[in-house]
Amino acid sequence: MRRLVMSLALSAGLAGGLAAQAPEDTTAVAAADTSAAVAQDTVDHYSPPWGLSYYPYLTGGANDGPVLAARVRYSQPAEYEARYTTNASLTGDAGITSRGSRYITAVFRAPGLWKNWRLAVLGSADRQARFGYFGLGNNSVFDETLVTESDPFIYRVRRTRYRGIAEVSRVIHGPFMVAFQLNAEQVHFTSLPGKSVFRTDEPSGELTQGDVAGRLALVLDTRDNEYNTHRGLLLEAGTQVGSGGDGYTRQYAIFRGWLPLREGTVVAARVAGSGMGGAPTLNARFTLPGWELPVPVLGGQFSHRSLDTGRLTGSGLLVGNLEVRHDLLPFGDLGAVTLIAFVDAGRVFEGEDFRLTTQDMKVGGGGGVALRILRSTIFTINFAGGPDGFNFSVGSNWVF
Repeated sequence: MRRLVMSLALSAGLAGGLAAQAPEDTTAVAAADTSAAVAQDTVDHYSPPWGLSYYPYLTGGANDGPVLAARVRYSQPAEYEARYTTNASLTGDAGITSRGSRYITAVFRAPGLWKNWRLAVLGSADRQARFGYFGLGNNSVFDETLVTESDPFIYRVRRTRYRGIAEVSRVIHGPFMVAFQLNAEQVHFTSLPGKSVFRTDEPSGELTQGDVAGRLALVLDTRDNEYNTHRGLLLEAGTQVGSGGDGYTRQYAIFRGWLPLREGTVVAARVAGSGMGGAPTLNARFTLPGWELPVPVLGGQFSHRSLDTGRLTGSGLLVGNLEVRHDLLPFGDLGAVTLIAFVDAGRVFEGEDFRLTTQDMKVGGGGGVALRILRSTIFTINFAGGPDGFNFSVGSNWVF
């Protein structure tokens, strides 16, 4: 009975954060132990037996309907006081929607197997049948009157993607660490029936691109824990070199912070900026490869909740998020029902250099509800209003 209750609880949504947009969430890179955790490195790791779990769950997709998914995980639990929930885990996920989106993903994470080292490896194949494409640049236009029964996919494109990612992180001193990521992918974009903005930019209606990229990042991590953060900073800055297109480079920074106002109430903020040089691929423009969690560019439940996934696309990005999380019904270690209020603002740059500015920012905000179950499952429902009107999204983790 206990195992059944645990399975039903975990099936509510996250269970590790892989959803139809999965693949974006599961690039979680290896974080090194912060000062609190480094102190624990003087003792042997807790080594309980590995265990197998499996369960179905329901989550949200990228501009798509609900995703029926299933997970199999083989893992070794960490000590209860650890900053992470497992010393290591091997997780397989698969999901499908009624509109033709599907994915399969395998992830190995090892945050607690080796002193001062962490490793994450991902392999995935996914097809997103309703991925957003509105053109390039911050001035791309959304006109909902153009979305008709005869042309329902004017702002949609099918994206099929095969990826392999490996990331290793090493503690330098205390909460400081360095992380290296290697990413290889093959991506195919296809226009859908009817009028299409993508076909306007790509007359053939198809685009296939390959890319191999390496990214080096310096990270500062002082979070109290990694699964439901209440206090601390997660700061990173890095550079990336990719072979896709005619070759490209990227410099970026992501600053995240959490501050408790009172018991059960937390203010969380994130600011991210990125600029690219050279001739990057289209798909490289859609993702900022941050350490631990990437930032989708730009829109959706993990970047700008008042915009569709892929609403703004460009070689440069500036985005900020501010939210308040309040536990309306706290249940201690069993979880909580949490209310969320948020403001998201962002813009992209295309054909111009990145700069810090508030000009032409797309601003939206709203609220939502999060269901947190135990220490590893967080399921969010977001309601937002912004420059394109009302937007609804479902997430399988905090936005950051």
